[in-house]
Amino acid sequence: MSNKAEYEYCRLCGYVRRVGKGGICPACGARKKAFLPYEHKASEQRRMFLKLDVHPVSVHFTISYIAVIALLYIISIFSSELLGISIDGTRDLQIIFFPLLVIGGGITGIIDGKIRFRKLTTPYLQRKIILGSVLFVISVLILIVHNLEVTDGVTGLLEGLLIFSAFGIASYLGWIGAEMICPIVPVGRPRE
Repeated sequence: MSNKAEYEYCRLCGYVRRVGKGGICPACGARKKAFLPYEHKASEQRRMFLKLDVHPVSVHFTISYIAVIALLYIISIFSSELLGISIDGTRDLQIIFFPLLVIGGGITGIIDGKIRFRKLTTPYLQRKIILGSVLFVISVLILIVHNLEVTDGVTGLLEGLLIFSAFGIASYLGWIGAEMICPIVPVGRPRE
């Protein structure tokens, strides 16, 4: 085993790259002098899985789906009367697939959390698991309310309330995830 470091990290922003990958830091723009030797403590297999970003990619689908559902809900309020068009089929399809995407995001989140942090009991992970479960329940309620045969204003209002609640929760889950995405525990320490 060689004494020479295979990786280096930017001491200004923490970006890790292979040695010899160039001059300035692609993340923060710091000069090459800002880089110090870095030794990964995580196994190669673990790092490779985390590099795939399976959970962050899968939840982009969930968040974009609920954003589109919310937009279609707003458009549907005005579309049939003012524009003379119906987007119900598109919205139906989005609402049917939304709970499946929430399940996919939850499963990949649990796997990612277990691999990245080695446990699921951290405060952010616990909050994400609880809110993800609430999001799943709301996604099923949206599906049920949307498919009710009753077409009164109260049902439409309830559906809208559920849709925008799901959008808020999904956005908050995304914000928590963005706060957590960088660390891999145990983190390597720079050699002095």
